[in-house]
Amino acid sequence: MLNKRSAEEIDQLRQHPKVWNVHSVLNVLHSLVDKSNINRQLEVYTNGGDPDSVAGEFGRHPLYKMLGYFSLVGLLRLHSLLGDYYQAIKVLENIELNKKACIPVFQLAK
Repeated sequence: MLNKRSAEEIDQLRQHPKVWNVHSVLNVLHSLVDKSNINRQLEVYTNGGDPDSVAGEFGRHPLYKMLGYFSLVGLLRLHSLLGDYYQAIKVLENIELNKKACIPVFQLAK
């Protein structure tokens, strides 16, 4: 992938080697998931409840809900790229993939 980067971009990466550190990226994504309380919201939504009842202070804001949801997808992608398929699937445990209706992201963005 570096062969598609300009010399300036490669130089920037060399100057800042920890920018895309895997542990840093995982930490940020997990922090957003925790802060938004998205897993608990999805669990309650799947059981027919009101996600706002468990959202917490930050989880009620549409921005945090979307960041939490985006972070789950990001964690799925990152764990897949790292070859940790069990963890990738585990991240999706509260997302119902077999439903014919839309994924509840639209319900969460009220």
